[in-house]
Amino acid sequence: MIKWSVNHKSIIMLFVVLTLIVGGFLYGAMERQENPTVAAPVAVIKIIYPGATPEDIEKLIIKPVEDEMNRISDIKTIESFALDSIGIVKVTLKDLSDGKIDEAWNEVKSGLDTVKPLLPPDAHEPTMETDLASSYGIIIGLTSQDYTYQNLSEVANKLRDELITDPGVKAIDIDGEINDQIHINLDMIKLEQYTVSPTDIATAIKARNINIPGGNLVMDQVKIPVQVSGEYKDIEEIKNTIVAVSTETGAPIYLKNVADVVRIQEKKEIFASVNNEKALLIGVEYMDGQNIVAIGERLNTILDEFSMNQLYENMELITLTDQANFTKDAINLFEKNLLSAILLVVMVVVVTMGLRSAIVVSLPIPIVIVMVFIFMYLSGIPLHQVSIASLIISLSLLVANGIVVNDNINVYLEKGHDRLTACTKGIQEVKIPILTSTLTTVASFIPLAMMQGVSGKFVKSLPVLVSVALIGSYITALTVIPALGYKLLKVKEKDTEGKGIKTKIAKVLKVDGFSAYILNLYGRLLKGALKIPVLVILFFVGTLIASLWVIPSLGVQLFPPVERDQYVIDVTTQDGSDVEKTEKAAIMIGDLLKEDVTINDFAYKVGDGMLQYYVTFIPNDPASNKVQFLINGDRDEVSRIEKELSTKVPGVSINIRQLENAAPVTYPVQVRVSGQEISELRRIAEEIKDITHDVPGIKSIEDNYGYDSYKLNIRVNEEKANLVGVTNYDIASTVRMAVNGLTVSELKEEDIEKDAIPIILKIPDEKKQDRDVLNNIFITSQITDKNIPINQIAEIETETSLNKIVRRNGGRTITVGIFVESRYNSNEISKSVEELLKDYKLPDGYTIEFGGESEERSDAFDSMKVPAILAIVIIYLILVIQFGNLKEPLIIMGTIPLSFIGIIWGLKWMGYPIGFMALLGAISLMGVVVNNGIVLLDFIKLLVKEKDDVKEAIIEACKTRMRPIMIGMITTVISLIPLALSGGALWAPMATSIIFGMLVSSVLTLLVIPCAYFVIQGKEGLN
Repeated sequence: MIKWSVNHKSIIMLFVVLTLIVGGFLYGAMERQENPTVAAPVAVIKIIYPGATPEDIEKLIIKPVEDEMNRISDIKTIESFALDSIGIVKVTLKDLSDGKIDEAWNEVKSGLDTVKPLLPPDAHEPTMETDLASSYGIIIGLTSQDYTYQNLSEVANKLRDELITDPGVKAIDIDGEINDQIHINLDMIKLEQYTVSPTDIATAIKARNINIPGGNLVMDQVKIPVQVSGEYKDIEEIKNTIVAVSTETGAPIYLKNVADVVRIQEKKEIFASVNNEKALLIGVEYMDGQNIVAIGERLNTILDEFSMNQLYENMELITLTDQANFTKDAINLFEKNLLSAILLVVMVVVVTMGLRSAIVVSLPIPIVIVMVFIFMYLSGIPLHQVSIASLIISLSLLVANGIVVNDNINVYLEKGHDRLTACTKGIQEVKIPILTSTLTTVASFIPLAMMQGVSGKFVKSLPVLVSVALIGSYITALTVIPALGYKLLKVKEKDTEGKGIKTKIAKVLKVDGFSAYILNLYGRLLKGALKIPVLVILFFVGTLIASLWVIPSLGVQLFPPVERDQYVIDVTTQDGSDVEKTEKAAIMIGDLLKEDVTINDFAYKVGDGMLQYYVTFIPNDPASNKVQFLINGDRDEVSRIEKELSTKVPGVSINIRQLENAAPVTYPVQVRVSGQEISELRRIAEEIKDITHDVPGIKSIEDNYGYDSYKLNIRVNEEKANLVGVTNYDIASTVRMAVNGLTVSELKEEDIEKDAIPIILKIPDEKKQDRDVLNNIFITSQITDKNIPINQIAEIETETSLNKIVRRNGGRTITVGIFVESRYNSNEISKSVEELLKDYKLPDGYTIEFGGESEERSDAFDSMKVPAILAIVIIYLILVIQFGNLKEPLIIMGTIPLSFIGIIWGLKWMGYPIGFMALLGAISLMGVVVNNGIVLLDFIKLLVKEKDDVKEAIIEACKTRMRPIMIGMITTVISLIPLALSGGALWAPMATSIIFGMLVSSVLTLLVIPCAYFVIQGKEGLN
């Protein structure tokens, strides 16, 4: 292949040009997104059972589902929530591949089918949601104080019709709509006078409001459809519905005689606001596999045109979040980093190797990058920050092969060989060592692709793309570089000295003199080290052991928060608070936020969570005492804003959360207590709060059971009810109608685009201010047709009631959740809490466990153990094959842990904690360290065979290989500097690990490997 490439240079160049052209076109067509798409191993099952208490939900809904789910082996945890009228089961799977996750969900669905016959007849069908990671690409706020919700809905629907025409739009949801309803406010006194029951009215309305096809008549061989229609056309027809006939006069009794029929706006239970003004939220979901940057640009054009031409006066469209803009910014940043890294590497190569060598070594860089783009396009890997970071990491690695090959060509040229010989034999001599180094580097990355956790899947494309780049680098080293080398490289002639660019630069920078000085210094240092090789090795081992003591001071953080000027404020009012009370707190907070200059705009939802605008964002569950804010503002001001809001808005719980790169947790620190009796669980939880309350760094503590509320329990006297012909169902349905209202039919609008208006049978709200409303309810006997007051057949009692029951893995569990001050580490708080509770005595049958961020962190770090061990084993096997024995590979492998010295002190100096990305950098570094060791040890062995004085052979080999090793080190460090400086808290720790690890490992390679080889080979025959 090498000789063929030299003899067919034009063909090689043709392939190069074609590759660059194809790659350029594919790059423009590639899918773009901010982060990799990760399948969430979490599903939420919801089952509604109207009117059921949490105790009933736990027994009749949750328990059967849990029992069936426990049969599925791939489930990691089951968390259940028994609430009023609804049961929620959250299923989390073990670490599985995406394909196995789909199989597991199929098992869960089959299990639900098995459970369905066991559920109460009145329970709704179970629903299961698995697409919890999908988020809206753009969320728009449509706001105005001058218009009704109906006006806002009209405009929002027009905008939806415009946006949905874009081929990149998958779905559009309008959130926060407040629709009209038709209320039939019953007058219970008149109903009793006319002896008309609510059931009679519901039956009459359903029978009147019909539209039934009557079939077809065939007349003169033409089908004529017959329609029997009695549908309501307006509210007047509803009022004039005959609901009964007077038994005394025979006159019809109309609905308007016994009820007040009105069309009003539904009660605001869940609604949105933007910048403290009435608003609707419009969420746009993008199609999968698309360039969302291009989609975003098209949608912004539509929004601009809509605002100018169709938006009502004094209405405003506010873009609250736009994934396309964030993606564009992220990719642009990484592209700039990549270009900066390429330019820096080329400059280093020009200065150290000359212009001709720089062209030979650097030209393969764009070729390999384009090869990676082609692979990404064919394999469906999008362009995002992880894939571009892969290219930045690969940059120094793919240059290394070119440096070694180019250096050996020059060695042959300097020995007097012609260009053909130099470009063929020179490369032939090193093709096995660079193949081995390429394979060992690939081996250090590939096992990372085996990680199945969410963290592993997040970076899964990184090892794959780095491996593709390395393989591409090896191919170009055997094809493009010999062809270019034959054309450009030549032996220096004496009369041309001083005329080359490299020489001129070297003179200005005094590079040659400095290089000679360093080379001589290294030679003397190595000669001295070979006199005491064991002590040299022990010194570095001791330095490593001493460095390990620094690790605890670094702190631990799985992933840093997303570096985006957006955050969430979760506000909780007192348990049992109605929406009106929660809205007042939201308005008060909104007024304070409007005055803050660091906040651009904000939106909130009362009674429900915000639309999911980021893959790891968890919206609030529906609750009348909760409001969730989305803030666009400076995230560095989060701590200040949280303190100010907590001070100025008393009586509410305020917690600010930043977006997370990792899977989010409800509480950073958790203490979970499991047992049977809820009262005992609550007692234990209160004691835990008291014990841990004064731990420094704790911001607030709460538990997930909350407080009990009151309920009115209607105890039916079965004997009395049966005697008068009233069933429990009659009582329950009538009470439900009176308290919550009962939807009996609907009025269809003439405009088919509008939803039908529900017709609701109810008691007027102003008459439901106290419990006396229940005493005024009567039920019509099915036997005597008489009205029976409810207080004659039942007693109404006031009782305390659980708001919810929480279970975990089949047992009742209460969680004490701890929020942590921003300047503290949750890992430290968790250790302090565990230490305080280590002697806490639990009653028999109760257990305690700790969780939170530390739990997720432990799972992620554990998932790295097997890949790291596998990488080491694969690297060792490759080296054994390369060197043909078991001892010499150990020399190279021994430099891997020594590189941790640089990693530890680099993280310490830069102030980064130990996290997933820092450890990823450490694992990635293994292949680079081994590369240098292979190049050095292989040449040492070669010269030892040729020379009688082995010590001098070692010194000469090390001095000869010092240049490519140091150039490789410099290019690695230089290429990662942009990522270290502007990669943010996510990528900078990884770049720091590689940079500082590389700096130290390169020095150690040039000292430890020759000393270790000297020791292992023995001193027999050495001078």
